[in-house]
Amino acid sequence: MKFENIYGTVDVLPDLELYNNKIIGLSMSGGADSTMLCILISKVIEYHQLNTEIQPYNGYDQWAPLDSAGLENIVKFIKEMFPTVSINSPMTVMFDTKGDPVKDKNFYIRPFVKELYDKNFIDIVVPGLTSGPPLEEQQKFDLVDGQQLIQRLPGYRLWDELERVDISLAPLKAVDKRFILQCYKDFGLTELFDMTQSCTHPKGNCGRCWWCKERAWAVNKVFFQKDQL
Repeated sequence: MKFENIYGTVDVLPDLELYNNKIIGLSMSGGADSTMLCILISKVIEYHQLNTEIQPYNGYDQWAPLDSAGLENIVKFIKEMFPTVSINSPMTVMFDTKGDPVKDKNFYIRPFVKELYDKNFIDIVVPGLTSGPPLEEQQKFDLVDGQQLIQRLPGYRLWDELERVDISLAPLKAVDKRFILQCYKDFGLTELFDMTQSCTHPKGNCGRCWWCKERAWAVNKVFFQKDQL
């Protein structure tokens, strides 16, 4: 099912038979992207009356607890929007990265996902990864600790996780965060957007990390039609 706005088009669950009678595993961090993906998947399930469950899962990093703090209320909000769609309570693995850039949360989440598969809690995962802003936009992001924050482009740290997923299974790979925020705007869900969190720093909303810069860039573009951060 295709969703389109001025920032692009995504095809969510394009092969309906692949997802019917299945449990979709959906990584939900409490961020804007995974939250909107849950909305879009729910719309497809509802429209086509699929016998499909959504099983959110989450990695709760005790070092940065605010990253997941709003997830329970977010899932509750979406459940109330789609009363005919089976959306289960999030399953969570807890850990403490202590801010280690090598053993980040994916180091703990990937084995957890394998366990969910092995125990038949999920049948198929739909990744919520989005493309990064255009190169010229990322180059405007401020420097932090002397490191340029271009990360979701070839050759930078966040690119490899995007490159690993097939666009047929990761529909948001085709768009950047402007598409996501435009969906919140078009669907009248700015209240839900305000419940989401992008920053992964311990105190949240640091305003300096790549995730904060990406969110601020998209907010300015979509909600305020401004170019500057």
